[in-house]
Amino acid sequence: MKYIFLFIFLYILTIRTFSQEIKVNLFYGFNLKTLVIKLTEGKYELVNENDKTIKLKKTNVLYFTVIGDSLSVWDLDDHIGLFKSVKITHKSKHNEFRIEPSYPALTERKYEGDLFLENRDSSIVVINHIELEKYVAGVVESESGPKAPEEYYKSQAIICRTYALDHLNRHINEGFHLCDDVHCQVYKSRSYQNDTIIQATFATKGLVITDTAFNLITAAFHSNSGGQTNNSEDVWSTETSYLKSVVDTFAFNLHHSTWKDSITIAEWMNYLDTSGIKIDRNNFSAKHYEYDQTMRSKYLFFNGDSIPLKKIRSDFGFKSTFFSTQIKNGYIYFNGKGYGHGVGLSQESAMKMARLGYSYYEIITFFYQNIRIVNVDYVDIEFP
Repeated sequence: MKYIFLFIFLYILTIRTFSQEIKVNLFYGFNLKTLVIKLTEGKYELVNENDKTIKLKKTNVLYFTVIGDSLSVWDLDDHIGLFKSVKITHKSKHNEFRIEPSYPALTERKYEGDLFLENRDSSIVVINHIELEKYVAGVVESESGPKAPEEYYKSQAIICRTYALDHLNRHINEGFHLCDDVHCQVYKSRSYQNDTIIQATFATKGLVITDTAFNLITAAFHSNSGGQTNNSEDVWSTETSYLKSVVDTFAFNLHHSTWKDSITIAEWMNYLDTSGIKIDRNNFSAKHYEYDQTMRSKYLFFNGDSIPLKKIRSDFGFKSTFFSTQIKNGYIYFNGKGYGHGVGLSQESAMKMARLGYSYYEIITFFYQNIRIVNVDYVDIEFP
């Protein structure tokens, strides 16, 4: 009997945890002045700041414009009112709305759940109130596209869920949990292009990645490792037990496996000079300026000095820090490998692993060391 009560308790705990909605700021960083919302599926109500409810039709098209310190709200026929803030709440299980900013003009996006809009400093703040798992599915599709294998989507869902729960306080002082941009995780729409993404997300519902002490990990990922991932301390100066460099042969012969770039020797010498590297312009030797990085390094060393490779990547906009150089005809050529910071999971490699028959567990434990994949009930998380 006690095991039955324990099962019921854990079930209730799981339901409580995942009944939580998260709040995601949409179009983060844009100064929205006018936007259109189309209610394309389900029933909705509009509730203003005074808790007055206005029923909306399924076919409603709503127009929001900044007027002074308020929002002017119209439908196709009438002026609904002037409000400081409004909430559009769904009243049916299946629901969808589309948002298209008019000023500035941005691409239309599809979402589900509830929507909170507020005039904040003469700009429309748009916050999506959405169930965690539905948010995760949207992030997986936005970050990975609609054409990957199911086991990859399972691994990416666990990673995105872990990241979201580990960063719930990132924007809490702004009135929401996460933004929709790379600052948090890319969330450009609900998941709608491939049902496998939703299936993979809910098949792994509640699963997160922790270290051996059951603390959520920093679930970093990037596009392609180039053949070797980075240690976290080589990129962010923070050492972890799980973001360790691994040799990744799955990364070869893929879309972002290699890259090339070039600049003049004079430009490169000037750059090294202004970066504190001693340059002898009167005794130029091509060998001194050629650099062979067969294994990932943290620094480029030159004449006893060094410069962080991540600085070079940032200053020149290179796709990665994993590059070697050659001198030819007055130019220095950069032969690069991979795309992104190189820490954690390599997305293209993980997709390849899934196509080769590896499970999500094998994919995750290949890229993250000394970790556990557990239900979120094992982790101490407070929703702010």
